[in-house]
Amino acid sequence: MNCIRCVSNDCFNCPMGIEFKEESIKQYDKDFIGNIHRVSADVEVTYHSKRTRLEEIIIFTRKMEWSHIGIAFCRGLIAEAEMIHDYLVNAGLTVSSAICSLCGVRRKEMDLKDFKPDGSSPICNPVGQALALNADKTDLNLIVGLCVGHDMLFTKYSDAPVSTFIVKDRVLGHNPVQSLYNRYLKKTLTNRIKEDMT
Repeated sequence: MNCIRCVSNDCFNCPMGIEFKEESIKQYDKDFIGNIHRVSADVEVTYHSKRTRLEEIIIFTRKMEWSHIGIAFCRGLIAEAEMIHDYLVNAGLTVSSAICSLCGVRRKEMDLKDFKPDGSSPICNPVGQALALNADKTDLNLIVGLCVGHDMLFTKYSDAPVSTFIVKDRVLGHNPVQSLYNRYLKKTLTNRIKEDMT
């Protein structure tokens, strides 16, 4: 598959994707998967360019009849996580949260590079975050700034569906799409990517 290079843009008659159509439609016939798919399509068409992502999450949650939201957040975004928490609570939802350094696992315990010479800094524990929110039986979990890779592990171990609210990008103020739009960064990024490959 390489949809980016498609010249026809005729998705209904795509010879490459036709083999996946029947199987994907079968998945949407399942109650849980189908309900998420239908509600998502409804929220998209009803609120397109009318509501923020946060509002859409709240609307989606209500339409799914979910009431308990989990927030898996990075310590560096605790202020943002708290604001999200307050909005969700004000919307009548129950909220659980789990910080990235949950359980206080030290880097040196896992033979990993440390920020501090004495090896005292904690490492993120995305599996622990997922297990904690699983224990609280959340209906939906939101990722708020988890590191690359840690977000993947959290998603893998979360029992509840996961949606990302904030993607971590310390350089660009947690707005990674700017790496594509900022003309001043383009050459620098291209050179850095080449350097990182060598």
